[in-house]
Amino acid sequence: MSELGRLLRWYPEVWRSRYGEELEALLEDELAGRPPSRRLRLSLAFAGLRERAHAAAMVGGEAPPTERARAGVLVVLGAWSAFILAGASYEKLAEHFAGALPAAHRSVPQSAFDVVVGAAVLAGVLSVLGVALSGPAFARSLRSGAWPALRRHVVRAGAVTALALAGVAALVPWAHGLTSAQRNGGDASYGAAFLTVAACGAVGLALWSRAAMAAYRRLTLHRRTAVVVSALAVGVAAAMMAATVNTAIWWGQVALHAPWFLHGTASGTPGSALDPQLALTAVVMLLAVVASLYGVVRIGRSWVDLRRSTG
Repeated sequence: MSELGRLLRWYPEVWRSRYGEELEALLEDELAGRPPSRRLRLSLAFAGLRERAHAAAMVGGEAPPTERARAGVLVVLGAWSAFILAGASYEKLAEHFAGALPAAHRSVPQSAFDVVVGAAVLAGVLSVLGVALSGPAFARSLRSGAWPALRRHVVRAGAVTALALAGVAALVPWAHGLTSAQRNGGDASYGAAFLTVAACGAVGLALWSRAAMAAYRRLTLHRRTAVVVSALAVGVAAAMMAATVNTAIWWGQVALHAPWFLHGTASGTPGSALDPQLALTAVVMLLAVVASLYGVVRIGRSWVDLRRSTG
């Protein structure tokens, strides 16, 4: 494949089959044997991603309302996958925080922590309900021949997940033989192994999310089911927002009354409110919420257009 042909892979396959040869020929004439410039590369990448977004009904109003609602659900699903990783990081960072706080200042951060946990559980339940409601449509999709297109996604996700589980099985007995200090940064080898397994788990989750998105794109949902699944996605987005707000409240309270906890230093030790891992966790949460809100707006506008078309 020529270099221009590789650059055109930024565009969706359907678009390439229709316009690709014509655009490639036009670019070859303009370049006259010269290599494509960086500006041209960036322009093609941006234009190709824009076409992919239009093809997936992620932007624009050309697609039918049901397709735009589906795209909004997919955005929320992707955001929720990222939020799960951030939530796992927060749960680890907040472990045993109550014991570090003075009793008089424990209620607010404890309540914020409880809301974060409750919102995460609620979002998980809503996600499971959405999967259950989509189950019959998924079965119909498999019977109609969708499996070959999904197989590579499932195989990749399954392989990485198996690798992560094998790593967990190896880490558990290793961890039991270490002290608490060694498990929390005192043993460099264990720390590196833990981060490797955690990275495998994160990649596995991302691959399963990609598989779920690929499967959902191929579903033909009844209109009522599609509306309910969209409403569940809105609920997941709301739960993520509640969890993010209360994470910020928890962080502020702990930084105010027990800053030493954020850095693992002795009780009463002064310190900064900024912890790099907690800051990164909060940023991922915030980005996930922003993405999910875009999905919610996409869903809401599709509902309005759907009501107008059937009103």
